[in-house]
Parts: sequence; structure tokens; C-alpha cells
Amino acid sequence: MSEGFRVRGQARTVRRLVVDFLAAVAAVAAAYQFRFTVYPRYIPGGQPPDPVPYVAAAPVAALTVVVVFALVGMYRLRRGLLFIDEVFALVGAMAVVFLVVLAEIGLGRIGTFTYSRLTSAYWAVAATLLVALGRYLIRRYEAGRRAGGVGVERALLVGWGTAANLLLQRLRMFPDFGYQLVGILADTLEPGTEVGGVRVMGGVGEIGPILERCPVDTVFFTLPDLPSERLLELMDRCRERQVEVRILPGMLDLTSTLVRADQIDGIPLLRLRHGLDIQGPKTVVKRVFDVVVAGLGLVLVSPLLALIALAIKLTSSGPVLIHQERVGMHGRPFTTHKFRSMRVDAEAETGPVWASASDPRRTPVGRVLRRLSLDELPQLWNVVRGEMSLVGPRPERPNFVAEFSRQLPRYPDRHLVRPGLAGWAQANDLRGQTPVEERLIYDLYYIENWSLAFDIKILLITLARVWTHKNAY
Repeated sequence: MSEGFRVRGQARTVRRLVVDFLAAVAAVAAAYQFRFTVYPRYIPGGQPPDPVPYVAAAPVAALTVVVVFALVGMYRLRRGLLFIDEVFALVGAMAVVFLVVLAEIGLGRIGTFTYSRLTSAYWAVAATLLVALGRYLIRRYEAGRRAGGVGVERALLVGWGTAANLLLQRLRMFPDFGYQLVGILADTLEPGTEVGGVRVMGGVGEIGPILERCPVDTVFFTLPDLPSERLLELMDRCRERQVEVRILPGMLDLTSTLVRADQIDGIPLLRLRHGLDIQGPKTVVKRVFDVVVAGLGLVLVSPLLALIALAIKLTSSGPVLIHQERVGMHGRPFTTHKFRSMRVDAEAETGPVWASASDPRRTPVGRVLRRLSLDELPQLWNVVRGEMSLVGPRPERPNFVAEFSRQLPRYPDRHLVRPGLAGWAQANDLRGQTPVEERLIYDLYYIENWSLAFDIKILLITLARVWTHKNAY
């Protein structure tokens, strides 16, 4: 690992540690004020307790947060970890912290003074919220610096294929991850050409000389068919120059859906999966969640639906809603409902085609609706009816399904579950005209790794991405 890489990692850790400590201290003051001033309810003795013991306990509670966080891995930095995943981990870590603090309260009495356990509960909630806010601000700060070229790691992509192409596009779509691809080494590409704006610098065997003359922090290997001995040799060339190594799995479309991790006494294994994870009781849980949330959603957004319908009617001729045939679960066709965002004759000359950036067929109101995905809101009714789910692979038209099924053998597997209003591919900004192969990888991964928490995570990411996604048009 290069010295600069190590220093940047240490700085990121210290940044989080300091923010966590300060947030936990501030949470003590917030909890005390809320318990004894804002919402006092019952106070033993009728008077707020002396705040001095709480002031004295604040750094102890904050130190407990830092120590527990370190023990459970909250300072282990992982590039590309979604904020929602960090929040889930934070909630679990704070639950452990709260139990430790309760034990400390029992052991840390000062004379006859007793700390309020209700105040401790308020503190745990306030600390969770403040730490989450602090870590979000740190993320924005670090992402802004990386997007501006500060602290960016220079990366080399070695090998070419589906996984390499997907990685290249993701790093290009999200520069705030902090990787700058400086070149590609691939035996199947012509040296001197460019792929996605990145120059092909030569073949795989030239990695040694290229690392000598070109400063690189990280090398991504995507060589699924390379013998292990040869791969280890190439990795040695990287270690000699203290370059970080990342290996992308081969046959990404297979490993993302059919293989799961396993072990026997610490020996790592890959186990072939059989069938889907959304079966039996899980199907019932998912359906109940869909009906409750979609039904409540229809009630809550009904004023917005009326406003959108009025705006469409006043600004363009034609119906407010459009009804399209899509392919659903088990290949059964159904009719989706969307707000009309294009001219009535939008597909008269072209037939069914995907929308594109600056699409001239969109109406003025339609541009806003599609950008914010508001045109999809009527599909909540499809969810209530059981034709769709809140989360799942996005439904496609029959002609697209027939075309993609001929090109991609695994494509029909998308229809083993209900199509979704939101999807894992779309949550990762794979929308619009992004390659269907890439979306299929994410769709199949979702099907094989479903959980109710995963659905909630996707919905939260989708709501946040409404304002930031780059491929909605």
C-alpha cells in the first residue's frame, strides 16, 4: 500500500472518529434538554436534576461510542458502501452502545445521584441521528473533494469483458468514488484506442513496465480465464510497487445469481444455489408489505396525483393516463398505468422505443415528471392489484422481452417474481438506455438475495436518487 493511500485512509478514519465523539457529546445535552425542559412529563422531586453529573458523563458516553464502534468495525472504510448500509450498521452498533451505557450507569453512581434511564434512551436516539448526520456530511465533503480531483486514486484496468465494461461505466458515472482510470491493459483490444474515454495502453503482459513509468494506486484485474499461476505473477508485479489489487469475479452474470459464499472451519467455499429466495412465507411477507405501503401511498399522494393530472390536461392535448401492455410474473401480460409524459403520437413513426436524453417527444410537464419519476405513481394501483410489487425488476414491453430473451439466456428469469415499481438496477442508476446486460445482472442479484430489509433499502435509495440520478429522461 502506498504511503499516500495509507495517510488518506488514516485521515478518513480520524475524521469519522472525531465527528462521532462530538456528536455523542452533543447528544447528551440534547437528551437532557428534551427530558427535563422540552418534554418533562414526570420528574422525580419535581425539579430537574443537577446537570453537572451529565456534563461529566458526556465524554465517557462519547468514548464508549468510539470504542464500541471500533470493536464492531464501524471505522473499517469500504469504498462504494451506500449510506443506507452505513445507517443500518450504525443502528445496530448504537444498540450495543446503549446496552453498555446502561451497564455503566449501574456501576457509575455518584453518591445518591442516579442517572435517568429515560434520558439515556433519548441520548441513544439523539446520538444515532447526530452521528448519522455527521457521517453524511463527511461523505458529501469527501465525495466533493474526490469529484474535484483531490485524493483521487489512479487506477489501471487489466483485462476486458462484461465485468470490466460494467466497472468502467460505474466509475465514470460516479466520479465521487474517487477512482480515476488512467488506462486499460487487454490482449483483445487494440493499443492506442480508447474505450469509454480510457486509453488502451497495451497488453496484459506489459503491466510491469507500465507500472514503472505510470503512477498507479490501484489495479483492477478482470481476467477470469487466466491461469492462477499467471494471475499471481501479475499480482506480484503490483505488490512490488506497493499498488493495491482488486479482483473482479469472472462470469459476473453467473456468480451474481447462482453462487453463494460458504465455509467449512474457515475454508472458503462457493456453493451453487438451487431455486429462488422469494418463496413460501417470504412471498406472503413481501405481498403484505406491498399492499400496506402501496395502499397507504395512494391515499397520501392522492392530492399530488390530482395536481399532476390537472397540469397534464391544461398543457397538452390527449389523455391524462396511458395504458401499456407489459410482461409480468411468469410471463403473463398485464396493463400498466402511467401519467402521459409524451405527445399522443409519440411512437407513430418509430414504434416502441426507449426514451433518450433531450427526447423531443416529451411534453414540458412530461420532462419534469420523467426526471422525478412521478409519471410512475399510478402504478401503485398495479401494486395493490397484485400485478406488480413495490420492488422488483422493472417490467418491459412484450417486444423488448422477446428480443432480450433471444439475446440473453437468463433474461426470462426476471419473470419468476412480480415486476417492481422500483428496482435494484434503477437504484444503481442503470436506467434509460444503459445496456440491458448490466441491468440483468442487478435484477438477478436482487431475486437471489431478496429480504424485506433489502426492499426497504432499495425504496429509500430510490427516493434519494430521484434528485441525483443521471439516466432518467
